[in-house]
Amino acid sequence: MTETQHKGKRALELEQRQSILKDLLLRLHAGEDKDLVKQDFEEHFSGISAFEISVMERRLLGEGINVEDIQKLCNIHASMFLGAISDPENQSDEFKKPGHPIHVLKQENLAIESSLDRIQRLIEVYLLEPEPEIKDGLLKQLTILWQFDNHYARKENSMFPIMERYGITAPPKVMWGVDDDIRALFKQVVLSVETNQLDQLKEEFATLKYELEEMIVKEEEILIPMVSDIFNEDDWLKIDEESDEIGYCIVKPEAKWIPERTSFEDVSIPETEPAEQDANIHFKVGHLTPNELEKMLNLLPLELSFVDANDTVKYFNVGTGRKLFPRTKNAIGRQVENCHPPKSQPIVKKLIEDFKSGEKDSETLWFHARGEFVMVTYTAVRDDDGTYMGTLEYVQPIQNIIDLDGTEKKSVE
Repeated sequence: MTETQHKGKRALELEQRQSILKDLLLRLHAGEDKDLVKQDFEEHFSGISAFEISVMERRLLGEGINVEDIQKLCNIHASMFLGAISDPENQSDEFKKPGHPIHVLKQENLAIESSLDRIQRLIEVYLLEPEPEIKDGLLKQLTILWQFDNHYARKENSMFPIMERYGITAPPKVMWGVDDDIRALFKQVVLSVETNQLDQLKEEFATLKYELEEMIVKEEEILIPMVSDIFNEDDWLKIDEESDEIGYCIVKPEAKWIPERTSFEDVSIPETEPAEQDANIHFKVGHLTPNELEKMLNLLPLELSFVDANDTVKYFNVGTGRKLFPRTKNAIGRQVENCHPPKSQPIVKKLIEDFKSGEKDSETLWFHARGEFVMVTYTAVRDDDGTYMGTLEYVQPIQNIIDLDGTEKKSVE
């Protein structure tokens, strides 16, 4: 048999398996009993690769099933896949080292499970004795659990961009949507505790606990196998580098991960020649060196991002302190719609379309996010002749401005 015939046969087998997998999920989508579907799944598959899951979800998206519908199926098909997914062969021992992003993710998942157990016990006590001291302790434990937001943000801003570059696009969209659903469930639980709406608290927390634990299954049984054979060591180094900036969940890495190798790709930005560093950028008014300009932009009390005319993220400032909307180096070169949760993507696309058509020049929003009152402004950047060059986004915490009262003025004369 020729190599071409061999490849054709393998491709045909993959097509057949994908067809069966798609049919199983579509039957779930149509409301068929999940136990019957699971029985058929076990009959056809003794093992399934994470790659096939990725291909399946991408095809479902391509055939018109939207991200939200796949999210609804996510828990069911995750339980089907659990235990059936083939582990990648020859996994590196590096993944088991303290500080490696996979090791960190798994340690955080253990911490999340432990936190959920503590909160469940507190809720049971609080519902019997709704005392202020127990309520304070419950809210403190919920604040600790909320650090899962950092855990999810690292996936969304460090891992997902790399997955997209390797052509894995559907699973990140689906998982990000589920992440946001979990965030919303968590906020509802906190609101119920804060406002003493206790009738539904036990059920609300049970739903949150279930979804958080299901996400742990998805991460460890689907996400990790999916990327283990694809990401190289430099990819993991980039994720590790950005993790400190985004933050961790409940526990911090036991040690700094340092891979055992004698040489590796230099992923840092090459230093420019001294002459280039000293050269001025000349504006219509005044001039600055690149170093002066960068320092100024980083000192602004704003989170700046620039998306070019091709909808690609081209720049963001570093700034100081904790970011309201984390951006990592992996975002550079990423399509802007993939930098937002699935629910927000249609809004982002429509806004940019309006900027490109000239229907709008700017739009400003304000809302609470991450415990801050925030104002976000999007502005179309246009050339002198009106040609659309891109979109500038700037994010500003404004609670301190809202709280200003009276006048503070100092003479500089």
